[in-house]
Amino acid sequence: MGIAARRYGAPLVLLPAVTLAVFLTELLRRHGYGSLRHPLGFAAAVLLLAAAVMAEWPLYAALWARAARFGLEQALRLDGLCHLPLLLPAVYFVPPVAQVRNIGTLLLASALGLMLGLRASAAIYPYRGRLGACFSRRLTTLGPILAVALLLRVSLIAANRFYVDEALYSHWGLLIASGRDLFLRSELVDKPPVFFYILALFFKLFGPGEAVARLPNIIASLAGIAIVYEMALDLFNRRTATLAALFLALSPYDIQFAPTVFVDPLMTALALGACLLALRGRYSWSGLALGLAIMTKPQGAVFLPLTLLFAGESLRRERWRRKLLPAVLGFAGGLGAVIGADLVWDLVIRRGSTTWMRAGVVHYGGMGLASPARFLPRLQGWLALAQYFTGSPVLNGLLLLGVPCLLACALWRRLRPGWAADWALALFGVFFLAVHTVLGLQVWDRYILSLAPIVAILLARVVLLPLDLLPKGEPVAWLRMGYGTLLALFLAVALALPAHTAQRYGFPIGGDHGAYQGIEQVAAYLKGNAPAHAIIYHQDLGWHYSYYLFGQPFDFYYYPSDRFVLDTANQFPQVEKYIVFPDWRSPASLQTLLQQGGWELHEVYRTYRPDGSVSFTVYRIERAGSS
Repeated sequence: MGIAARRYGAPLVLLPAVTLAVFLTELLRRHGYGSLRHPLGFAAAVLLLAAAVMAEWPLYAALWARAARFGLEQALRLDGLCHLPLLLPAVYFVPPVAQVRNIGTLLLASALGLMLGLRASAAIYPYRGRLGACFSRRLTTLGPILAVALLLRVSLIAANRFYVDEALYSHWGLLIASGRDLFLRSELVDKPPVFFYILALFFKLFGPGEAVARLPNIIASLAGIAIVYEMALDLFNRRTATLAALFLALSPYDIQFAPTVFVDPLMTALALGACLLALRGRYSWSGLALGLAIMTKPQGAVFLPLTLLFAGESLRRERWRRKLLPAVLGFAGGLGAVIGADLVWDLVIRRGSTTWMRAGVVHYGGMGLASPARFLPRLQGWLALAQYFTGSPVLNGLLLLGVPCLLACALWRRLRPGWAADWALALFGVFFLAVHTVLGLQVWDRYILSLAPIVAILLARVVLLPLDLLPKGEPVAWLRMGYGTLLALFLAVALALPAHTAQRYGFPIGGDHGAYQGIEQVAAYLKGNAPAHAIIYHQDLGWHYSYYLFGQPFDFYYYPSDRFVLDTANQFPQVEKYIVFPDWRSPASLQTLLQQGGWELHEVYRTYRPDGSVSFTVYRIERAGSS
């Protein structure tokens, strides 16, 4: 065995062994082992540690070769390569690095972790055929990813109270579910109706509540992950599909938006579904899904070019000349059916009410083009939000550097499967950002949620690019397995922290982040203490009252100025009046004006956030001196 060790890999192990030995000896010396300060003691320690590593290598290789029924020479060579990460501690001797706190521990843990990872990869190398067959099943790969995604999203279902738009949408869902206004004729609806009727269905089935209102988007988020898996499987291969689904499942953007009541998660899932259906030649269903996406939020129309491109790819695989006309008619029919149903709802059934499109244009201050001078700041704003697709500077840098390399390789090796899809997805990402930059939309986080699945697929393609470039065959199979193991270790580190941060709602995207914490307590106090027909003044909380105080016999007054409050107080002196101030508004100016008019604010209730800060203060407006 000694001859075999010298012949098969001793040079591969010697340098890493010496590097590790010098590092450990220096680490011990710096931590107070005085005997190592003498050159002879230092050299003896280095030799002893290096000899221990060199002795451990052939012993482990022999045990491994026997257990796996592996050739000893091949075991020595492969295990010798597994020692290369032990070169990493050499970084410790670079002067700036040595000053970093705990750098020695980090380098040692990283080196040993990489080495053990490579050894694990080599250990399963003989069984790669069985493992490949096992992971070729959807249940084995997609099932655990969806389970982890579900846990991450459900854990946040009660983390926040409703943001402004969430409260309004839930109010509309309650109006439909309760039968009080089935077609929202009394409301200034600025969105198409699909999402609100789905909300109403969930309220009808499970009862009204914040958690129930968030269930449709959690389901949509999980469906989006499954659709991305199937789409990447059709376009590329199972490895890409698995990684793309994993990236989306652990994306902070998707995690923090799933447990919300914004329309964007459902719209995204429907648009992705339209792309997948088009790719699989289900043109009528694709048009129907895209129509539902657009009628959830008009932004879904941005996916029309990608859907048509995938439909063209599906036709290319078949006898497209015969199927072109039926495909066009089917897609147009599905899309037109949904748009036609929306027009009937908006123009016929709700006749006399403001159409959602007109209300949306007014609400967003017009839908024209942004000023060219604003293009660059707007693009910078979108890119600043896009960093949370991964939440990892390392992965973001890898994506920015890797996508150009991916596209260059696609042109260089055009016969590689999926090269055209790489370009299609990358160009769609550019198109998506360009549309949102040029149009005069607000730079709001939820508007680019739909780009997260595309980024997940592209990132999967980037990290798997080295595997595509490596030659195939038995001689380098171990190298492919080794890269896969190192990639798994790298991704475990790179994805863990962002996912953990997102699980605590740590990124500035998604829900209300505690701004409206306590609004449900305010509603409970008013329900239990304010009499029927009490006046509730509001400026910031009108849409929240429409949900949290739904059906309560109160009179809600929007006050444009402090003078309005004083005038109505004098006009209705016998009616009880309440006003709630969030922590970002001060009651000082109103208090001063009311005192001048013979009234005062009497504090009756406060709510607090978990950190102890006051979130809301409830006041009763009373005659001065009456309390």
